[in-house]
Amino acid sequence: MSQDLISLCSAILKEYFGEIVQTVGTFLMKQVAPCSLFAIVRNVRLPLEKVQSSLLNLIQMNFCEFKLNDMGLAPIVEYSVSPYKVLSVLHYERYAYCAQLLYGDPADLLVEEILNHGHLTMSEAIRKVIERLQEAKDATGVDYSSEKICDKFRLLITNQYLIRCPYAETVDFERVPNLCLADKDKFVVPEIKLHLLETNSCEEPENKKQKIEYPDAGINWKINFDRFKEYFRNEAIITACANVHGEKASEIIKAILLLSDQKYNALSATSGAVQYYDILKLLESSSFTSKDLDAYLSIVCEDEYGFVSKADERGNGMYVVNISKILKKLVESIITSVVQDRFGSKCARIFRILLDKKVLEPKRIEELAMLPPKDTKDYIAKMFEESFILSQEVSKGSDILYGVTFYLLSIDIVQVCRMVLERCYKSVFNLISCNEIQYQENKRLLEKNQRIDAIVASLKQSGAEEEQIVEVQNIISEPERILITKVENVTKKIHSSQIQIAEMISILTMWLEYNSFK
Repeated sequence: MSQDLISLCSAILKEYFGEIVQTVGTFLMKQVAPCSLFAIVRNVRLPLEKVQSSLLNLIQMNFCEFKLNDMGLAPIVEYSVSPYKVLSVLHYERYAYCAQLLYGDPADLLVEEILNHGHLTMSEAIRKVIERLQEAKDATGVDYSSEKICDKFRLLITNQYLIRCPYAETVDFERVPNLCLADKDKFVVPEIKLHLLETNSCEEPENKKQKIEYPDAGINWKINFDRFKEYFRNEAIITACANVHGEKASEIIKAILLLSDQKYNALSATSGAVQYYDILKLLESSSFTSKDLDAYLSIVCEDEYGFVSKADERGNGMYVVNISKILKKLVESIITSVVQDRFGSKCARIFRILLDKKVLEPKRIEELAMLPPKDTKDYIAKMFEESFILSQEVSKGSDILYGVTFYLLSIDIVQVCRMVLERCYKSVFNLISCNEIQYQENKRLLEKNQRIDAIVASLKQSGAEEEQIVEVQNIISEPERILITKVENVTKKIHSSQIQIAEMISILTMWLEYNSFK
């Protein structure tokens, strides 16, 4: 596990959960084996209560796992934190946006609530969303019924975007729950009573609300990150096909992935095989004819990218999407763009040639890249120094002697992918640090601006006169407003860069998983 990854996850924990949780989480991520509570307290040098509270937060957010170790004289509970689970925080906004695209506004609020709390029961999640929508009703004018919100939750479970949390079957030594979850229970929708949610609405103060025992108490739900990852993977493949062959061809890829959804291993090199007539039937609504389908299938099957392959001849042909192959092409495209940004377009040209030809001599690269010998050697040396290119010395005879050896250049795409991934981790860490510095340097001004905005919003809601509102707004001077605008623009750029690099990390890690699964 790399230091860059741990540093990034540590920064994420600090940003979202504070320094105490960061200290405990970072210590556990650095360990090669799970640790007991006594070992954590002794090493982090924090009070027992704070360590317990931090572990509770990490477990609540599904970052930390615990298990009973009964191998010694006395059984003890051991804890471990996975940095890859902490890294999923970078994609939280994408999860909510994905739910909104698929199932509408209440769905993204449901996903957001579950992400914020780690896990929730169905009743609790629906009640929280009802309260949020009622608070925003005056501003938006949109009213969603509790039944509609409940339907959205059912859709998220049915399509496996939510998964049930493991529950305590038995308790060992009166303290440690034995968590289990049968496959048949993972996506079973529980029965709830909507009238209980409506009677406990947000119209009453929180302290006066009735304590209601919901029928699904104890049945908690969390985000199924693997399912969202599959969706992002499919979207990346569809977008890549659209960029290469156009929207019509991408609709075929989308249809095959949709028809074979959940019918193949998540790390399988190809999607499930889909019959020709099933594809045609699904695309009839998009004004696809049999002639169009034949033409576009021929294009996507025969091109250099190999988006689709014919798996069988039965029923006019059965087709699969080459997921692993397309992901490799996406990774090669990402790495090539990194090479171009770092070394220039001519180095990127040499890199593309090596990706295509696999192994070449320097002289042959000069000919194919159509570059002067001296410049080619300089470009190769730059990339070799940064480990983007590998060199292998080969002897023409039985002994390695000067003048009778030659060098073969190649690219270890897995090694380069891991190296670029490490640089992505470092980049996101730098962006988070830069954002924190921006906030600390302008903290007082930003807090002042927030207070003024809150006062203005309150005055507008109470129907105050325009002159009074302008007078409050003028408390912030013009130079202060310019500085606030500048800080907000920088923050937006940092946030946008963070999202783009997070998408890159997603594709790189996904392909490495496929490559290791082969």
